[in-house]
Amino acid sequence: MRSGTSIAFVLIRLPRGERPSHEQFADALNEDRQRLHLPPSNGAIEFLTAGPYAIIVDGQELDEYVAWER
Repeated sequence: MRSGTSIAFVLIRLPRGERPSHEQFADALNEDRQRLHLPPSNGAIEFLTAGPYAIIVDGQELDEYVAWER
């Protein structure tokens, strides 16, 4: 078991009221692993999420979610 820092971390923004699916979170974390030049995960990715956080970007109302590997 790792402690301290997470291997992969993502921020997902969607139109207000939408929620990312488990697969969207997992895909985004896998993409982050690729950007970090890490090997693919072995099996199911365990992750935690936070959000939604209501934000406005360029006048567009969005919900922001954060996910990180455990």
